[in-house]
Amino acid sequence: MNNKDNIKELENKVKELENLALDKTLDVSKDLEIAKDDLKKSKKAKPKKLTAWDKLSIVRDPKRPTALDYIDIIFDDFIELHGDREFTDDKAMVCGLASIGTQNFTIIAEQKGRNTKENIERNFGMPNPESYKKGIRFMKQAEKFGRPVITFIDTKGAYPGLEAEERGQRRSNCKKYA
Repeated sequence: MNNKDNIKELENKVKELENLALDKTLDVSKDLEIAKDDLKKSKKAKPKKLTAWDKLSIVRDPKRPTALDYIDIIFDDFIELHGDREFTDDKAMVCGLASIGTQNFTIIAEQKGRNTKENIERNFGMPNPESYKKGIRFMKQAEKFGRPVITFIDTKGAYPGLEAEERGQRRSNCKKYA
């Protein structure tokens, strides 16, 4: 059992004992005191080092926050803007304007889906060439208007398909392909 599960179990035990203490027919004060002390110690305990598998499990967790979740939490408002003005809008890249108080920002974020349908719609978070063109367009716009650019990067990499190569995605600095 990991520390997180242990803390949750102890919190449930404390709640249960507190409910029993309300009944007043049983004296659970000592048990409640011990459970609260154990909970306090568990919360202070240093978490164990994560194994490679633990880290991979965290990264692949479908409940893990996405770029849009962070944007919603951090910024007062967000207006999503679309398209690269040449081909189409790639939903793997989210671009737009946001603010915190009176400060405006340009946001560029790679976005994955939470389920199979969303992942297909967002190409599993793998941007196509039009995403990068869209990102460059909004970076130039930010420069023109003096807005800071904030990026959220969460991807395996660019889409590696033939269509992406045909639309301008290629290896930079490589003259020969092996």
